Amino acid sequence: MAERIDATTWSIQGETVTLPVTITSARMAAAVFTTPAAEARRVLAGSPLEPLTIFGRAVTVLMFIHYDEWVLKTYDEVGVGLLVRGPRRSAGPRSPGLHLVDLPVTGAFTREAGQDFWALPKWLMAADLTFGPPARITVRDGETEVMHASIGDGRLRLPFGTRLKLPAWSFLRHGAQAGRLLRGRLPMNLSGIRVGRGAYDVRLGEHPMAAKMTALGMLKRPLLTVSADRMTGSLGSFTATAAPSPPS
Repeated sequence: MAERIDATTWSIQGETVTLPVTITSARMAAAVFTTPAAEARRVLAGSPLEPLTIFGRAVTVLMFIHYDEWVLKTYDEVGVGLLVRGPRRSAGPRSPGLHLVDLPVTGAFTREAGQDFWALPKWLMAADLTFGPPARITVRDGETEVMHASIGDGRLRLPFGTRLKLPAWSFLRHGAQAGRLLRGRLPMNLSGIRVGRGAYDVRLGEHPMAAKMTALGMLKRPLLTVSADRMTGSLGSFTATAAPSPPS
């Protein structure tokens, strides 16, 4: 487990990491889906978060990312998440954000950092990721195939990039942040962007992540696909937020 030195500095695997850290170059592909609110609530069971719904449906996201060398090394990552609302605060609205329910990676260093710095649900996978188009990945947990999927490029190439900070919520039962609800922002500075409804294909195995993907509507054609040739940005500390105790 990583050891916290001060508010922004950690000791991990013999190295010292000070936040924020900068993603220097990554490549990504993503697909957006919807699922019934009841299915999303089932995936969130045991956390203090609620799905953000539109006409009774939750919005969910599947992402493939390859990171070139940076502070957390070089690795591949798969994100399975959904848009959520945080705990209610007095009479004000509940703050929205992206919550990742699975985030397998191919690097042990980033797995430990992700869990302990930001309470992100990283676990160690074996993966084969290529960007064609389409972006294709096979994910394995040990000898078990978790999924094989591809996300095609959309038809529209944007003539501009984006500089975004996506609000996020995170919550884990283990690691240095165990039991804490964290609030932060994920960098989404993208260039070489294509959007649309690109081709999508998925095959799921018998695995807890595959079960979550099924519940989150990821067997169907996505509403939207997004790809970016380059992703950069600064990732800082997440802040602990008071939350009601989740059900046991």
